[in-house]
Amino acid sequence: MARKIEENKLTPNINFMTFQKKLLSIADEIKEHNKKSPLKKMFGGKKKASNHVDGSIIAAAAEGNSEVKKLVSKLNKEPTDSVSRVQLINAVINHSKDHHLDTRRDLMLQAAVPIYLGDITPVFVQVSIVTYKTYLEKLQNVHKQNMMAIKSSVLKNVNMSGIDVQDEAGDENLKNSEAMLTEINVGESLVGLVDDLLKSMQTKPMTTTLSREELEDVTSEGKAAASFFGGGEEENSKQKENVVIGKTVQVIESIKPIPLLQGAGLELAQAMGRIDNKITYPLVMEGRLYMQTLKYHLLRIESGDKPAREKMAPTFNQAVVAYRRAIKLVSKTNPKKGDLPVLTEFANLTQYGFVHRDLMRFTKDGVKHLMKLGKDTIDAAVTVDQSFVPLQKRVESAINQLERAEEEEAYEEED
Repeated sequence: MARKIEENKLTPNINFMTFQKKLLSIADEIKEHNKKSPLKKMFGGKKKASNHVDGSIIAAAAEGNSEVKKLVSKLNKEPTDSVSRVQLINAVINHSKDHHLDTRRDLMLQAAVPIYLGDITPVFVQVSIVTYKTYLEKLQNVHKQNMMAIKSSVLKNVNMSGIDVQDEAGDENLKNSEAMLTEINVGESLVGLVDDLLKSMQTKPMTTTLSREELEDVTSEGKAAASFFGGGEEENSKQKENVVIGKTVQVIESIKPIPLLQGAGLELAQAMGRIDNKITYPLVMEGRLYMQTLKYHLLRIESGDKPAREKMAPTFNQAVVAYRRAIKLVSKTNPKKGDLPVLTEFANLTQYGFVHRDLMRFTKDGVKHLMKLGKDTIDAAVTVDQSFVPLQKRVESAINQLERAEEEEAYEEED
């Protein structure tokens, strides 16, 4: 997802697919560093690591702070030290009451690095979400102040966060005012979603922790190594796999509403597939993440970002592919209770495609074929659980609507 999608160049501050790509690159650099021998780590190589790897990108915002300097030095030696990275973020934040937008962005990216490395704890996730929210709030304030400053230099240093700037959007003196307004609108919507997420995390706190080592230990590569060196018993190995899969599902559920972290979610889903490619969890989580991305693109469209329309169909297709691969792993003639997420979520996806069919650019045959696939899966689900009958009725209604439109069109052509 993050590696393929190009976003609107006029809205660089909210291009979270681009941020995901950057984070994947940083994580790859860190993992590459981790593979080096101690001697190579000490003397380095020809290629200089980016200043995101050791966290020095945010150190300039706390110049002269000895704690910050010490933590950057630790990360320079061991960039996989996620505890030191979070300590560095906190030290920089505590050094000053206010930071420039660029610093807020880099703090947000640094806070997401542990998640992209597969080092996930409730504290790390909380820090990532809070820095993400703070960045979005700073972005809104900067744009609002810039827009209002055109009207009056007296207002330049006033916090404008509560002012409605809709009327300023058409001002000819403002460069890219439409893009700024889009960034403000998207930022406000995302902050509202974060507030809801933080509230739900208070009532139901995240307790799951997951480490990079745990994932590596049970993936196909790790199992092959264990087997080569005379690894443990098969039963214990399977139990360990199930624990890690369960934890990974919980982690993805926690981070998937945040566009910044969805790239990490996809990496985790793919890691699950390497643990066991005969289960549906990895593909279902992949499908859920693409669905979240669809909502993000729709939010951008509603906020005035016209180019975001181009992203809907490719992202929807990625979700369809993930769920259809999962469906191949279950029986539609004799489904079990554990198959319900795959069957019902695919039916929901087809219904979403029907509702937004203009954005998806379906052919008439394409949308009808998709809805019939959705009907097949929901029909199977209803044999296990009758509570999904309302969804079955909605899918049937959509198919009937499409067939009526076809008949009307054929009738008009005859006339």
